[in-house]
Amino acid sequence: MSMFEYQLFCTIAEQKNMARASEMLHITPSAATHAMNALERRVGFPLINRSRRGITLTTNGQLLLSMVQTILSDEELLWQEIAKINGLEKGCVRLGVFDSICTNWLPQILKSFNAKYPHVEVQIFQSGYQEIEEMLLDSALDIGFVSLPSSNRFQSITLTHDRLLCIVPQDFQPKHGSYITADDLRSIPIVISQCGHEDSIQEFFEENGLRTSSQHFVRQDSSAISMVESGICCSILAEWVLRNNPGNYKAYPLDCNKYRTIAIATLRGKVILPATQKMIEEIRNLMQERRDILE
Repeated sequence: MSMFEYQLFCTIAEQKNMARASEMLHITPSAATHAMNALERRVGFPLINRSRRGITLTTNGQLLLSMVQTILSDEELLWQEIAKINGLEKGCVRLGVFDSICTNWLPQILKSFNAKYPHVEVQIFQSGYQEIEEMLLDSALDIGFVSLPSSNRFQSITLTHDRLLCIVPQDFQPKHGSYITADDLRSIPIVISQCGHEDSIQEFFEENGLRTSSQHFVRQDSSAISMVESGICCSILAEWVLRNNPGNYKAYPLDCNKYRTIAIATLRGKVILPATQKMIEEIRNLMQERRDILE
């Protein structure tokens, strides 16, 4: 098996879709299909199941996947070490981010990192918390931004605490004026973005016997904000989200001072490649600079 075949097999396993896998490898879907068929003939048994719903691995394919991923990781590590000997930093970093990271931190992270390591490719995958954790567990990502607590299979580095705020329509007035209590929220429907659902929000609801509206299910923070602006509900969102989404609403802290803890995570026990380590250092340095400015 060639390194390209290893990469093709792993990418198809990660994407669960031939068209997306071929796009990531910059080949046509037809070429990817032919190459995969040839690989299966070479090994002597099917590696993937094909259906209209997508692609899944066969039992034998699942047995081989971790070994193939190890080979690719070792190959990447080898070439990164060769590049370091030659005085260069090369490699690829796959970074999973959620919405507020994309708008608040990612541009500065990429600008600084690319200036220092122009030969390192950075691949960005934007998704929600759950999808990022699943991609980390599947080794489809090298680093993922997560909200703690997360899986104990991750090695995490805490970056910052992000306060949760309650946003309400302009004509809503909290009983205590400057903050929101659970009693305030009993008088108005609550809508929570499914993409940014926080464990701390769920804890707040359970502690106070609150429920979200059963009528509205939204995926994006911007959708929740629009519904609040219309005057039909309130919502709870992180402060970093609201900084880039000003609008016709009022924002108040919760009386219990809830917050989310943002961290970067890697898969515990997985070899950290040099380019990945450089990205981790860059993110930590950026956050330290921000804390120094605030102090």
